[in-house]
Order: sequence, then C-alpha cells, then structure tokens
Amino acid sequence: MISESLKPTAEQMDELISVVDALASGQSDAQLDATFQSIVDGTNTTKLFNQWWPLSDNNSDSKYARLCRFARLLSNAWSNKVYTLRNLVYTASSGSDSTIMIPLDDLADKTAAGLYTDKTATVTKDWADEDPMTWYVRANALSLEDGTMNVIAVEGVDQEFDITGESAPVYTFSVALWIKEWTEGSYEYTSWSTYNHGGFYPYACDVDPSNNKRDITWHPSFPGGLNSDGGLTSGFGIKPYIRASATAGITAARKVTAYEGLWNDSDSKWVLKTWQLRHFNLENSGICEGCQSYNFTGTSVTSETGVKRIVISNNEAGNFQVGSCVSINGSGSDGRSGGLADLVRITSIETVTIDDVEYSAINVDSSTTFDTTTEAKISTMPWYSGDTEKLPWHKDGACYSLTAGRNPFRIQGVEMMSGAYDIGLDPLYSVTANENSGFDYAIYECKDSEKLAGTDPTTTDGYVDSGISYTGMTSGWNAIKKFFRTKKAVLFPEVVGGSTSYWYKSSFYGTTSAGVRCPWRHGGLDDGAHAGLAWENGNRAPGTSGWYGRPRLSGSGKKRGEWAT
Repeated sequence: MISESLKPTAEQMDELISVVDALASGQSDAQLDATFQSIVDGTNTTKLFNQWWPLSDNNSDSKYARLCRFARLLSNAWSNKVYTLRNLVYTASSGSDSTIMIPLDDLADKTAAGLYTDKTATVTKDWADEDPMTWYVRANALSLEDGTMNVIAVEGVDQEFDITGESAPVYTFSVALWIKEWTEGSYEYTSWSTYNHGGFYPYACDVDPSNNKRDITWHPSFPGGLNSDGGLTSGFGIKPYIRASATAGITAARKVTAYEGLWNDSDSKWVLKTWQLRHFNLENSGICEGCQSYNFTGTSVTSETGVKRIVISNNEAGNFQVGSCVSINGSGSDGRSGGLADLVRITSIETVTIDDVEYSAINVDSSTTFDTTTEAKISTMPWYSGDTEKLPWHKDGACYSLTAGRNPFRIQGVEMMSGAYDIGLDPLYSVTANENSGFDYAIYECKDSEKLAGTDPTTTDGYVDSGISYTGMTSGWNAIKKFFRTKKAVLFPEVVGGSTSYWYKSSFYGTTSAGVRCPWRHGGLDDGAHAGLAWENGNRAPGTSGWYGRPRLSGSGKKRGEWAT
C-alpha cells in the first residue's frame, strides 16, 4: 500500500495504471497480482479491476477463481487496516444515542457513507465507493455442489452480463472480511479487517464446506422473482414473487440448479453488519427506511369499459407513486386479490374531469383491458425488482425519498426492503408453548441448501441444533434491544422490550401458536416503524404464504461449514 505522503494525484494514478497495464503483460499470475496490489490506495479499485480483469485471464482459472484472486489482492493491500465501531451497550442508554456507532481505528477519519435518491442534485465520491472493505462487483452466477459459484459474466468487464437474471441470477461479490465483536464496560465494539489480527473470525456465510474461510462473499443483488422457466432468480425488472411459501420457494430455486438455496440468517447478518460498517448506526430505520409505509388503497369513482386504468379521488391518488406495483380488484376491501389486474406497474397518473369534478386516472401496464365499477379497488403491492437502479452510480440509498418509506433501498449493491418479507428455510424454529407465558424457540440451522426443507427440524436430515434458544417470547411485537452474539448463521434477539426509535429500532413478532416456524425478514410495506434490517416475523410456518411474503435466493451461506477457532 502507498503511504499517504507518497500518494499520487488522480492524473498521476491514471498514468501509473496505464504503465502497470503495459508492464503486466507476460507476468506470472503472482507477479501480476502483486503489481496491482502495490498501487491499491482505496480510491482506484474499480479502475484497477477493469485493467486487471483481462490480464488475469490465463486460460486456466475460472471467473470465480479470478474474483477470488482479486479479493486476495485487495485483502493483502489493506491487511494492516482495522475498521472499528463503538456503541453503547443496551443497558447504558435509553435515548437516541443508543443507535449511534462511533468510528475508531482506521475508520476514525471517515464519515458515514453517502445516501442518495434519484433526485439528488450533487453526487460525490466517498470512501465507501472504492474502499477494499466495501467495494463490490456484480455478476451472473450459478451455485455449484462444492459451495463455489459458476461465474458466467461480470458486470462492467463482460459484455454478456445480464442484469435481468434470466441467463443466471445476479449476485453482488465483495471481499469476505474478518470480524471481531466484544464488550468492554459500557461499550460494545465491532471491528472489521481483511486480515485476522487475532480474535477475528469470518461471517458464517464465508466459511466454506471444508471449514476454510472464503476469499469472497456473495449475496443476491435483487429480491425474489421468477425467470421464464419458473425458476427463482435475482434480476432487474422482475415481477415480485409473492403469494409463495418458503417451501414453494425452495422448489422454484431448485429449478435453477439443485444447489440453490433461500435467503438465510447469514445473509441478514451480513447485510445488517454491512449497513453498520458503511453508515455508523445499528440499523437503517429513520435513516433510509425502505418500503415499509406504502400501504394504500383507492376506490373507483366511476364505471368504465375496456380500460387500463382506474379513476379515483385526487386525495387517494396522492398516495400512489408512478413506477410502483399495484393490483386492482373488482370489489372487496382492497385490490390485492388482483381480479382485474394483478401486479402491474403504474405508468402515469393524470387528471380527468367527470361532471365538472377533477379526479385522477391511474394508468397501469396491464397486458389486457378490464372493466371497472364504483366497487373497484386499487392497492399498493411489493415493488418489481430494480427500482434502485435509478440511483446514481452504485450508491446506497432509495429513490423518491430516503425516509418516506415508499421505495426499496440499496446497501452495498444489494436491494432490500421491497415491500415484502424476504423468506427462507434456514434457520427453522421448533416452537413450544411456555408453561408460564409466551413461547420457547429452539433454533436449528441447515448448512447445505440441498437439504433445506419445511418439516420438523428436530427430525429432518441436515438441520442441527444451533444451541441458541429463547424462553418465553411474548406473542406479537417485541422491539429488539440486543441480538445473541454468535459465529453461527443465526440472527435472533437475546433481549427484547425496546423501542422502534432506540436500540435496533426493529421488532421481532412472536408467534401466537406452537409449531415449526421460519424467518420472514425485514418487513412488508405495511409494517411501518417496526420494519428494518433487524426485523423478523417469527410467526410464520414454512407452508405459509401471502401477498407480503417473497422467497429470495441466498448467498454464500447456502453451502457452508463451521468456523471452529
């Protein structure tokens, strides 16, 4: 790594990269990687990757192996850095300072990464854009039996990259970091590094089936949708895959390959910790909300024949956003059964006049026309994937507004909170009634996507007792104060009784009956303040479905081992 005093200007760096590019031809793989490693400075990672990628093609390494090589290159260049955040233990504060994380060590001179909307006038570079610990690249990839990936095309360097996910799901790849968590006095600390400085360990998703740490980590870039063959994929512009249970979701995932899995707790832990690393707060609520307050219905004011619209009052129309997804029904309490038009997008909202009164016509991209009466209803639905592609560059943020709660948001290349829960089958909970009150959760994890199932985890091959349990969870909302600290792929509250404004700001919804339960994560478009990256509904059986549930592919944790040290 180049010292600060010797760091070249941007113009000098461009010239240096060009010289390196010329000199690198004919070098061995080790020499090539060492040459590029020597000029990593935390601001030029994308440029270096674009130059390095074609030179790294030795007609032997797979694209997955080459991504691992680049990750090692970045890790070696940044090996002397430790990024640390400090926050108050839950018992030390009951105010707004309970959510704040203070940057220390090599993070101390940095401010929280920028958050943007599609209307942000001024967009500037910040440390998280190119820093080796937070830089990412997206690629089409298919899961393999050994826990690695068949990377087919990489965004920005391969012309065949398919952002729609039709050819293969889109995943976001980044350096697999080391993490360390501990408590001293009134403070909790979290450190990240590309090197094990002692006491560090990998995320659960980044331990391969042979119990070795991975060089790279990957997570689905988009929420769940189906490809043309009915396989669960990750891609841009896809209708939300809702009204499907976790058990239906794993069947759809296996249409892509036999080794695909559903979103699991190791994905949720990674994205929550990634949020913290980039934005210096325990959780996203109140900062970048995601789609959790976009629950609206409008009623038709007239009857029309052969249309692709519904006319409602201006007041109700003000709740709807062009580009969002809706369903229209002929009658009922809302439009969510979609009898007239199901999961269509609003193309425009225009003013119409009927009997000298102004109303709003909501036009939708329905493939067929329909007839409306004054009993017809239109309701908001979870978003099509890819709304965050309208954000500048690869920035974090949400379109329309960061805090209105209407749109999905993006965090380090992963689109989150699309208006439906991300659901999966790892872990599974064996829930029994507590003799005093509430319910007891025994948590079982499954490290092999081929063995995911929606049956009793205590008797199902592939599921193992995590050793983590909770006694006496109260039914309904339980705001989270503290999670169990564990190396396992389990994200479960240890202490509840908090607030949607303080501590983790999200809630765990306790079950109302005994049985097998699976995680429904992050919240839906009608969960409001309870939703967030730390939120979970623990009241859903694996066979449960609804318009607010969306099975989603998993990342590197679908095939994982166990870190023993």
